[in-house]
Amino acid sequence: MVIDVKLATAQDRTALDEFYAREGHDFQKLAAQAACTPTSGILETMFIVACTNDMVVAALKLDIGKDPKLGKVGVIQHFEIEDELEGTDLGLTMLKKAIEIAEEKGLRALDTLVSESRNDVINLYTESGFSEKRKEIYLRKDFKPSLF
Repeated sequence: MVIDVKLATAQDRTALDEFYAREGHDFQKLAAQAACTPTSGILETMFIVACTNDMVVAALKLDIGKDPKLGKVGVIQHFEIEDELEGTDLGLTMLKKAIEIAEEKGLRALDTLVSESRNDVINLYTESGFSEKRKEIYLRKDFKPSLF
């Protein structure tokens, strides 16, 4: 199976929508969601996709923003791979493409947030040259649901 990893175009929009739906996500919401890092606004948003037979089998969102201390920084989010392809080198190929684009655009860094329980994903990133910068704890106080 030949898989083409590339920057998504408008023609890939329907296939991206179908892919994220298979993964249990709403592409429209993901595309509109801002990066969750300390950037002062998103300058550019793009998706990197892996396609075979006009079907998206992996995708990630790359937002580019400006960090007040560093300059232009990329943020990788919503990185999904079809279950059948998770054991392949497709993840590394996707990250290499993201790194290539980051270098072409003169970014100072690439960031991502990964759940501490996802050792497989953490290993994928560290194999691609990413290093852990900090750990965070996600806290929430739930309130009784309202009737309205």
